[in-house]
Amino acid sequence: MGEVRELSLADVSSHNTETDCWIAVSSKVWNITKFLDLHPGGKAVILKYAGADATTAYEEIHVPGMLEENLSSDKFIGNLTPSAPSADVAPPSAVQEATKAQEAPPTAPQTQVTVTVRQPTELPALYSLIAAHDFEEVAQRHFTPKAWAFYSSAATDLVTHHANKSVLRRVMIRPRILRDVKEVSIKRKILGQDSAAPFFISPAAMARLAHKDGELALARGAAAEGIVQCISSNASYPLGSIVNAGVDGQTFFLQLYVNWDRPKTAELLKKAASLGIKGVFVTVDAPVPGKREADERVAAEAVASAISGAVASNDRKGGGMGRLMAGYVEKSLIWKDIQWIKEVSGLPVVLKGVQSAADTMLAVEYGAAGVMLSNHGGRSLDGAQPTILVLLELHRVCPEVFNQLEIYVDGGFERGSDILKALALGVMAVGLGRPYLYSLAFGSDGVEHLTQILKDELETSMRLCGITDIDQLHPGLLNTQDIDHLVTNEVDRHPWVKWKPKAKI
Repeated sequence: MGEVRELSLADVSSHNTETDCWIAVSSKVWNITKFLDLHPGGKAVILKYAGADATTAYEEIHVPGMLEENLSSDKFIGNLTPSAPSADVAPPSAVQEATKAQEAPPTAPQTQVTVTVRQPTELPALYSLIAAHDFEEVAQRHFTPKAWAFYSSAATDLVTHHANKSVLRRVMIRPRILRDVKEVSIKRKILGQDSAAPFFISPAAMARLAHKDGELALARGAAAEGIVQCISSNASYPLGSIVNAGVDGQTFFLQLYVNWDRPKTAELLKKAASLGIKGVFVTVDAPVPGKREADERVAAEAVASAISGAVASNDRKGGGMGRLMAGYVEKSLIWKDIQWIKEVSGLPVVLKGVQSAADTMLAVEYGAAGVMLSNHGGRSLDGAQPTILVLLELHRVCPEVFNQLEIYVDGGFERGSDILKALALGVMAVGLGRPYLYSLAFGSDGVEHLTQILKDELETSMRLCGITDIDQLHPGLLNTQDIDHLVTNEVDRHPWVKWKPKAKI
């Protein structure tokens, strides 16, 4: 490797045009000329800083490491030497001035708007939190209004969001007694990978809204507790940075939104494989985002995903970050694409967002390694049935699938006893999303503490059921009669509907 060049701001300022564009960020100088047309936020926003130090503006939106992740090493020019402003620094470029003039808003009558800003409260002592919902209460008080709205919101009237938990809680447990439960084991293999617990961190976008370390803190907490982290395609940190924040041999999965620009998806999948990612969870229930009104009503914060490149903004519909950052998502994804994802990545593929027995059987047919029963935490289609009903539907319609692929579930799980119920119904592992985002109010310490709470609750529930190993769990330990009448027993039609659709779906 050659000697690194030392450059002054005057050296950088001479490269200030659209055909020769350098910028300095965090004392590093980059040639971004060829990246201008690829920038998800458009080239105008970069050209404002052509030939200048863009550190302040860059760090308002992006996380450290994004340039290194997205630009090849030959685009690194050298280090910016610290110096006071001098007279030989070139004036702003014509491109910068034209861009400023173009972006200047027209003069208009000003309307006074009153905005109520929630002031963050001092965090309580971490160990005063003894349940997952305690983290939610802290997050509501501590997060910015936008972060809270983005994480907590769900689609339209929140019917599915609330039903996930309420219907799950209607399943009763039938304990056995007088058994030696001194020692219990909750270890499990997930997609063939060792995990200290039968639950994992579900993918959730833009964790940096909750804590400056975002997904890095999740990785560190997962490493400390020996559990798996599934990384979102819309993570705020680069994929390599998240993996490197963990420990050697740590298991990560990648949640994938397939990009309409398929080469970009192929590039991401190959990168994931090269980093040692062990599985791909393809989101299949969100070709478009659901209408999350609480998120729409609060203006979007200036953030960008380091993996997908999606940038949050605001428009006339509102500031919904889920909607605004989903423009790249492929709306033409079909069943045969599973094979393409498998071939490109060389990794097992799990379909995240399966909501029927019919599609679970198709997942077997098309070679998926597993399915994750999920309705996006109630954030996609409001009125979709809670995931516990989908799980019971599999038992009623196609019980053989439990021997043909691995079944995962998320949606409303926040107690160890909730996890026990899913395991007893044949689930390999349970995903938790929002609780882990809320735990980030405390950084990686919060992730660890929440995991310890869940482990303890699960072990306690097992002991009280007379169970010493999660492999001993079975449906006979549950009483589901309170919700059995809600479970469909037919794949393609409602029991009392007599007409037949013109086209079978």
